[in-house]
Amino acid sequence: MDQTWLVEHWAFWWVTVNFLIYLIVFVVALCINCNFTIIMVGTIYLLPLVPLGWGTGIGSRFVMQSIHNTVFGIIELVIFVITVKPTDATFDRAHVKQLLGHTLPIAAALIGLSWVSRMSDVSLGKIEGAAILAVFLAGSIMRIIAVYQLGSQAFKFDIVFRDQQTLRQEKLYGWIRHPSYTAMMIVILAYALTTHHWLAGGLGLASAWFGFQYRIHHEEKALLEQFGDEYVKYRNKTGMWFPKMIR
Repeated sequence: MDQTWLVEHWAFWWVTVNFLIYLIVFVVALCINCNFTIIMVGTIYLLPLVPLGWGTGIGSRFVMQSIHNTVFGIIELVIFVITVKPTDATFDRAHVKQLLGHTLPIAAALIGLSWVSRMSDVSLGKIEGAAILAVFLAGSIMRIIAVYQLGSQAFKFDIVFRDQQTLRQEKLYGWIRHPSYTAMMIVILAYALTTHHWLAGGLGLASAWFGFQYRIHHEEKALLEQFGDEYVKYRNKTGMWFPKMIR
């Protein structure tokens, strides 16, 4: 039996199973906490997983991006099922601006990088694949830890403050003001590396970085209004994306 056929056949079932697993988790998430954020986030990771349109065969980078979107998409669904409250999304002008300035560039990066990887016929070597998985796992684990340390009451998709919310200043947040965003940029770096395309990878990273910087700008303004001098002192001793070398 032709070895190439076996590899493509295995890859086809791999991406199909990933798609079905993610689709089931997405439906369960909607049953538990059906809201606009879950629908939007779930769809962002679902679109690159649809097992259609690969032409004559499925490349190894198609499989890698399938792993990325399945694993990280499920992580994000679980996070937002736990943290999103029905009153968070106001759909006012500020909310729409956040969707356009923050969510859209990041979604474009995730979906765009995934589709470039889907179309690539460049083989993914064992060393390169292991390195990409290491970067992806590092970002995913950091994202989970950052959200856990912040807590379900403080972490949210929309910029809102809930009753009795305090300013987190310990653990990861004692070093970096936005560790969950740093973690997502590491994950998106893994997406970019999977493309094996410098231009597409660079544009994807730039788009995601713009989206996070837009979010950080508005989030820090809201934090300053909410916590005042306490936030100023915290901001002065911590880095935005990385720990400060001199504190």
